[in-house]
Amino acid sequence: MLIALLIVARAVHIAASILIAGSFTFEVVVLGFTSVRECNDLRGVERSLLRLAVWILLAALVSAVLWFWLEVVSITGLSFVDSFSASRWKIVLLETVFGDVWQFRLGVIAVALALAVSGLAGNDAPRRPAILALWLLSFILLVSLAWISHAAAAGVQPISLIGDALYLCAAGAWIGGLVPLAIFLAPAQVSSAIAKIVPLILGRFSTLSLCCVSVLIASGISNSWLLVGSIHALVTTRYGCLLVFKLALFGILVGFGARNRLAIKASASTAQTRSRFLQQIRRNVVSEICLGAAVVVIVACLGVTQPARHP
Repeated sequence: MLIALLIVARAVHIAASILIAGSFTFEVVVLGFTSVRECNDLRGVERSLLRLAVWILLAALVSAVLWFWLEVVSITGLSFVDSFSASRWKIVLLETVFGDVWQFRLGVIAVALALAVSGLAGNDAPRRPAILALWLLSFILLVSLAWISHAAAAGVQPISLIGDALYLCAAGAWIGGLVPLAIFLAPAQVSSAIAKIVPLILGRFSTLSLCCVSVLIASGISNSWLLVGSIHALVTTRYGCLLVFKLALFGILVGFGARNRLAIKASASTAQTRSRFLQQIRRNVVSEICLGAAVVVIVACLGVTQPARHP
């Protein structure tokens, strides 16, 4: 029961951290400055992304509290009710590395949530400085997960933690950017202004994804060797089997990305072809989102599974 709840809490929190980083990366890097920046439809997309960010941050906050509570239960060995004792959770919060990281993460979430809510208060699109600040905070939040990873627990060299951080950043920018990409594509068939910049935006996202895949492969090989250690352990341990499953899903994700890139190059400019093209891209993006969610669940399972190479 405890392990199952931990997996759920971890999956939701990791997914929220990835999504928030991906949302602001999409807005800052992919949308960037376009020739139709001032159009009402694009402003609507920006407000939708900020509204999504508020809900994601709330999910991150709730799942962070739940994850912390479950860690208190796991560390102290107490029941779910008894773990509410202040003397117990204060020890975990104030005297453990996990507690230090969690205090930091909760503070970052609170600041980001306040910024996002204030950005929604006005009627106009969110201001650029606020979005840039939220983008920075989202990656600080994501990178801090590396300090509660298996690599951190093993007390390895800082270079391995840097590899973990790069892996998280690449996953956030690519996989986390799929949901905002789907939100952007939704009005493309009824908005000529948005439809006009779809090839540009898809091209930017495709290039970003290609860069992220390169980082994921390099850092993933390093992390896998650190925590698995051998090909034999990769196929004979629970941790190794989960990792193989994750790699298989990652390969399918890369395949969808390559398919989208080819579709972008082959797309024509006629209205009928463009409509079919948008439908195809949206289907692919939704499929990628589902695969990305499955990868996050596997990552959550890996987090509660003993690595094949023990620290």
